[in-house]
Amino acid sequence: MSLALDSCVFTIDEQKLTATFELAPGEIKGIYGPSGSGKSTFFRLLAGLSDQGFESGHYVIDEKDFTDLSPVQRIASVSLMFQNPDTQFCMRTPREELLFCLENRAIPLNEMTRRIETALDFCEIRHLEDQVLTTLSGGEKQLVALACCLVLESRYLLLDEPFANLDSLTAQSLLEKLTEIQQKKKIGILLIDHQVAPVADWVQEWLLLTDAFQSVPSQLLLEQEEQLRQTMIKPSLIPIEPQPLLRFENFRLPIGRHSLLIKDEVFSTGERIGITGKSGIGKSTFFKALLQQVPYDGTIYYQEQCLTSRSRPFDRMSWVMQNPQDQFLASSVAQELANGQEREDLSEKLNQLGLWEKQEDSPFLLSQGQQRRLAVACLIDREIPILLVDEPTYGQDLRQSWQLMSLLADKAASGTLVFIISHDLRLLSDFCDRTFDFNHFVKESSNEVPKPNSQAADFIRAGFARLFSR
Repeated sequence: MSLALDSCVFTIDEQKLTATFELAPGEIKGIYGPSGSGKSTFFRLLAGLSDQGFESGHYVIDEKDFTDLSPVQRIASVSLMFQNPDTQFCMRTPREELLFCLENRAIPLNEMTRRIETALDFCEIRHLEDQVLTTLSGGEKQLVALACCLVLESRYLLLDEPFANLDSLTAQSLLEKLTEIQQKKKIGILLIDHQVAPVADWVQEWLLLTDAFQSVPSQLLLEQEEQLRQTMIKPSLIPIEPQPLLRFENFRLPIGRHSLLIKDEVFSTGERIGITGKSGIGKSTFFKALLQQVPYDGTIYYQEQCLTSRSRPFDRMSWVMQNPQDQFLASSVAQELANGQEREDLSEKLNQLGLWEKQEDSPFLLSQGQQRRLAVACLIDREIPILLVDEPTYGQDLRQSWQLMSLLADKAASGTLVFIISHDLRLLSDFCDRTFDFNHFVKESSNEVPKPNSQAADFIRAGFARLFSR
């Protein structure tokens, strides 16, 4: 009994790869390779989500040929947690999504209730069960996506970067629980991750996608990663004379049952500011507050002028979103990067990003890591005082993460104030002047009602006054 591949062939960017390995019940293995190497594509093949399937070879699950299994039998055998949870969801809320998963399996109603309660408790998302999925943070969405896999009670789990959007404490708690069900229920788990260290004690064996699925121990990958890190040199930057740019005064941002409080803080030109904190704490919402997209109390000053929606914040700030697909507009990678302009350095930029061979492809067909590199590159050349970057290194290997952070450091050296949200504390330490842990800026506010920021309220009142004075 196992999930077994024997000489299964598939093609990534015109390169044929051959997979031969076996995953036993209760066993865990990792899949390792650079961004864009085909890891997520390989998982879709294993889950039966590709129309063509493997080009040749033999794919067997528990002694049954995968091609002979019905869709219902496949779901009972294998569940896939997508790298981008947004592409996985069909319903409005987590509870509705879990129900939808079970309805497709024709699970009896009383059994549905048990499974849903178990999955919600396991992922510690009971407080999110009736919230609209589109309002959740990236980390919260990842937990919902995992719950959708667990509720199916499949014998094998395919987890595509399950911890990438989670803070270290949440990730560690989830890791311990996955270890428990792996051992107790004898579930086989295949895991994609770019960071070996956090899961090294759990995942002992890794399969290298670029080397015909050669098996290597965790310790070897850790040593190679550390050696690579030692060879990387932080960019030599000439700091500019900092000038105060943003000032927060009695800032309060309501988020669910808590608020973010920044009583008095100043950020200057050329600073690289890291932002971290647990999933759902309000990191991305903080960016939206800067852009006047959500209400808040207190005042934000830009060059000592009160920042409001009337002051056209997008003229002063660029925003690299957490989900890059939300910002793509063009039909090809080259067009997206050119942004409607003639660029003499377009070929150089495409090569630098490792996207030369993808230039005619749609941005929506890129891997998650490639999409994030493109999203950063599209906005980094814009002459702008403030750059907001949400999780730029998600889906990147160490080399690509370092390259992106170097680009952001160069941008700051030109005078731009750069805010970077990330759960990678080591990268933030290497590249940022200051790092703010939002866990230390929280006040519980379960009985408080979110109020609009004073500037927005004044603007609305003035509008009504003008309307009725005519």
